[in-house]
Amino acid sequence: MKIAIFGAGQLAMMMIQADSNDKHSFIVIDPVFSPPASHYAEHIQSEYNDTKTLERISKECDVATIDFENVDVSALKSLEKYIPVHPSSSALEICQDRLKEKNLFKSLDIKTTTYFEINSMNDIDRHIDKSKDFILKSRRFGYDGKNQYRIKPYNNVETNLINSPCILEELVDFKAEVSLICLKTVKGETLFYPIIQNTHEDGILNVSIYPSNFSELQEDAEMIGKKLLDSMDYIGVLVVEFFINQDGQLIANEMAPRVHNSGHWTIEGANISQFSAHIKAITDGSINSPLKAKPSVMFNVLSRFIPENKIKKISEIVPIHLHDYHKTERENRKLGHLTYTCDNKDTLEKNVNKIMKVF
Repeated sequence: MKIAIFGAGQLAMMMIQADSNDKHSFIVIDPVFSPPASHYAEHIQSEYNDTKTLERISKECDVATIDFENVDVSALKSLEKYIPVHPSSSALEICQDRLKEKNLFKSLDIKTTTYFEINSMNDIDRHIDKSKDFILKSRRFGYDGKNQYRIKPYNNVETNLINSPCILEELVDFKAEVSLICLKTVKGETLFYPIIQNTHEDGILNVSIYPSNFSELQEDAEMIGKKLLDSMDYIGVLVVEFFINQDGQLIANEMAPRVHNSGHWTIEGANISQFSAHIKAITDGSINSPLKAKPSVMFNVLSRFIPENKIKKISEIVPIHLHDYHKTERENRKLGHLTYTCDNKDTLEKNVNKIMKVF
């Protein structure tokens, strides 16, 4: 099958790399010159809603998918008249809007934080409790901590975010952040990866580790994941990000309608990576074997490349896998990731501490 991917970043790159048997061919669409995935597939450099591009994709490709959520929904809607698009434009429309996302959680009785629709400063004044911490977020185009503003108790609100539709969320007092990779195939098969424990720095994912310290919440997380997959008639990989509050409950934070940074460890740490699973799910592939995973940790490489002497030093401690995204250095930019896997949790924890001292 020929697959179109809207967006040609590192996620698209790793989807293409996961097609190890060259079972499929790919076209990537991205307005950026020489993005990561363009090194591995034909690249159409155009806007996502370009009429000629959409016409070509509709004629040449069998199915389309995305590598980031902020693709023009109307473009995908028009494409759906001719070929399957996974995830669908209707699912993407929900995941692009933090308010619609939270409303979906609420309608499905999925526990989330207290939130309010915000369209003016008066809305903030009406809803805010000055004794509590809140986060003001733009409803759209927010990721990796972007377009967010923390409102501390009794502080004045000074932000330009209010110039666009926003959502006000009560800050969650959490003890951990975790994510669940969910998947449904075109044949209706479902797959859930084990809960991943994540650490963020300045709103950007820094470290993901499996197994988490919260494996007892796996069943609850899967029930939530299934509700979301079913309610959106979702095909492909969907990732649900949670807080774990001080009472040990899962609090749904947001969804990612795509393969996800917290699942990069699955390339070496699982018998089927999230990228391979997604490609199988949106084509006619089946998930033929049960998921098997081994203790793994993933470190993001941000802003600056790891000096060769550090890579050598880490490699002398443990065998590592370093993934390069073919990008130039820039502040807070994801340039690659490093993965370490082993056979048991104790060894993982011991060696993670050693790696972090060097990293």
